[in-house]
Amino acid sequence: MDDPQDLGRLLACCGHLGRQYGVNLLRRKGYDVTPVQTRTLVYLSCCREAVNQRELERELRLRPSTVNGIVSRLEEKGYLSRRASPLDGRCRLVSLTEAGREKVEAFRASLEETNRRLCAVLTEGERAQLGDMLSRIIADLENEVNKS
Repeated sequence: MDDPQDLGRLLACCGHLGRQYGVNLLRRKGYDVTPVQTRTLVYLSCCREAVNQRELERELRLRPSTVNGIVSRLEEKGYLSRRASPLDGRCRLVSLTEAGREKVEAFRASLEETNRRLCAVLTEGERAQLGDMLSRIIADLENEVNKS
């Protein structure tokens, strides 16, 4: 891997195949959520209170229109609710419904299985080292992207 562009290609390929593995697993088990919907539900399940939709955009690293579509589809499925902020009516607050919490618990094992598959060929030390390196790459790229 002498060509630095190979690293980007490898990361993209790994991300794509990891998502495909997760999608296939969720479909085989009959879940009606996409990977980005899954990420959204899992994130909201970790929040103690409703989240401003702008915060969700930052967490998912997606454009407002894309997040709005994700939230709308999850709202239609009954997994989350959206309401105006009592402090600023222009802001929308998003939170899980009881059905959303149940959905997260139901597919949590599938998410853990996907993570195990991604790391199956690595030792514990290699997983820690890779996690550290990827975190540093992400932090650096976020700094660059946020400069503009």
